[in-house]
Order: sequence, then structure tokens, then C-alpha cells
Amino acid sequence: MINQVNHLSTIKLSSTKIILTLGLSTLGIVTGLTPEYNFQSNAITINNQAFAQNFSDAELTRYAQAAVEIERLRRSTFANIEAIVGEERSSQLACHQQNSINELPSNARSLMNDFCQNSEAIVRRNGLSMNQFNQITQQVRQNDALRSRLRDITRQL
Repeated sequence: MINQVNHLSTIKLSSTKIILTLGLSTLGIVTGLTPEYNFQSNAITINNQAFAQNFSDAELTRYAQAAVEIERLRRSTFANIEAIVGEERSSQLACHQQNSINELPSNARSLMNDFCQNSEAIVRRNGLSMNQFNQITQQVRQNDALRSRLRDITRQL
């Protein structure tokens, strides 16, 4: 009887581990974060380091073309926004920070919203999804070899 109880508690513990593992895996897929659970210390750690991906030269070329075009648009747009709100405030703006955009005066807000929409259009026109573009951006920041490949491809444009 005692063996049966021990066996059931082992199964229950294993089920809990499986459910926890599936939950953390789902969280990682949805958010792009890497959650890890240490069963010995009962601690959860979350990293934002994505696993290295191999991008083809064609993907990196499309990325580089989009990035160059977006940078040109960014410079002209942000020069106009800086004229309205100042350099310090404009340097804190990003398309994914809607609250900071909403706090801008209407003319600067309109410029920023147009920039964000046009940036997305540029990415799509170059054959990438926003998710792909953002993944490459994140990997280029973290991976020296990928950054070097991208630099070489950008020079050839």
C-alpha cells in the first residue's frame, strides 16, 4: 500500500513538472523570452536571449535593404519631430511605445505614426514580416558573426 502511495505521488509530481514545463515553453514561444525552471531550487529564471538562428544571405539582404530605407526615413522624420519637441524627447520615441507617442503634440504624433506605418510597409515590401525583421535585429545586436555578415552585405548594396 505504501509503495502505491509513493508511486502515485511520483506520478503526480511528474505531471506537475510536465505541466510547468509546457507552461514555460508556451510562455517562451509567445513572448520570445527563455524561461527556465530549476527543480532542485524551485527557482524560475527568465532570459531574453533568443537562440541563435541562421539567416540566409537573401534574408539578410532583404533586411539590409529595409533597414537602410527605414534609417533614411527615420532621420528625416526625427529631424522634423525634434524641431517640434526637442532632441532629448525625440530620442526616447519608438514605434512599440504607443504611450510616449500619444503624449506628443498632434503634429509630432502624426509624424511619428506615419513613420511607424511607413516602416512596417518598407519591411513588408522587402519580403519580411515584422517578426522576422525584429528577430534579425535582435540577433544582429547579440551575434558578432551575424553583425559582420550583415555589414558585408550592406556594403554591397
